[in-house]
Amino acid sequence: MRRALTVIALVAGMLATAAGASATAVQEPDRPGHDGVGVRLVDVPVARAEDPRARAYVIDHVAPGDVIERRVEVSNGTRSPADISVYPAAADIGGGGFIGAEGHTANELSSWTSVTPREPTLAARGATFVDVTIKVPDDAASGEHYGVVWAEMTTPPPDGLGVTQVSRAGVRLYVSVGPGGEPVSDFKITSLTPGRADDGTPFVQANVHNTGGRALDLRGTLRLSDGPGGLSAGPFDVTLGTTLGLDQTEPVTVPLDKALPAGPWRARISIESGLLERTAKATITFPDTGLGDAVPTEQDGGFPWWWAAAGMALLLLLIFLIAFLYRRQSSDDRQLVPTVPVDGHRA
Repeated sequence: MRRALTVIALVAGMLATAAGASATAVQEPDRPGHDGVGVRLVDVPVARAEDPRARAYVIDHVAPGDVIERRVEVSNGTRSPADISVYPAAADIGGGGFIGAEGHTANELSSWTSVTPREPTLAARGATFVDVTIKVPDDAASGEHYGVVWAEMTTPPPDGLGVTQVSRAGVRLYVSVGPGGEPVSDFKITSLTPGRADDGTPFVQANVHNTGGRALDLRGTLRLSDGPGGLSAGPFDVTLGTTLGLDQTEPVTVPLDKALPAGPWRARISIESGLLERTAKATITFPDTGLGDAVPTEQDGGFPWWWAAAGMALLLLLIFLIAFLYRRQSSDDRQLVPTVPVDGHRA
């Protein structure tokens, strides 16, 4: 009996920085640098050109009735011509990951999404553009919606028997719907937990809670200082792949160097999602094995807006006080000036 082997990836390429006053930044098709089907975003709104997430995924906030238009590049990395199927499908966020649904499973967002052409035929090592249009209905429910635009290639076995390989790659869709401005993104790093793997490698788990109104794709670095003998170490990269939906909390893991002593260490972690960055600190000691105790963090990231507000209030109070004293002094000076009556005699 014929069996099917499915290989799935949610991938998208990075783009060059946007230039000029055009609505989108564009990159021309490349020769594929892979051995199967590939897909990547090639348009990004100029307003989001500096956001690394928007360079890889379709991320937007629109009102009901609006239309989103993007282009993706679909490529054939094999040495033979191939028929590619391009289609939108459902996705969700859970367990710290962005999860594309199986097959052609639909949801609201995929039902609003169309692609043209749907079935391009690509030459060996060839590529083409596909238009993606998302028409949000007038009665669309407010909130953030998730989906994927998939490019799928089916490769039958050469002798008609054995394994049929189905591979697909996709571009994520994060579409926020609602009136007014875009919901604010934010998150907190609530604790750091030191640990040690079975092979002796130390690691740190940062517990991250999404407190904002948009999903997050997390990356970042950890630095260690004030260790035994004044040692410092790092930066160490956060393990990529953690995605948080609204109000979700998940650990983000940072693997470290096996040669590090147990500590104590002063740990400083900086985590980003797009252009948003938060930093936290804690003093940790690595256990001999397994997970240690979670250590609450000292929040250190973000601009101290409350200090700015207090400073502005103090400045306004100082200006008011100076103006009051100036008016009072001017009034006293007028009272001391001698006056001359109209008849020429001094009063």
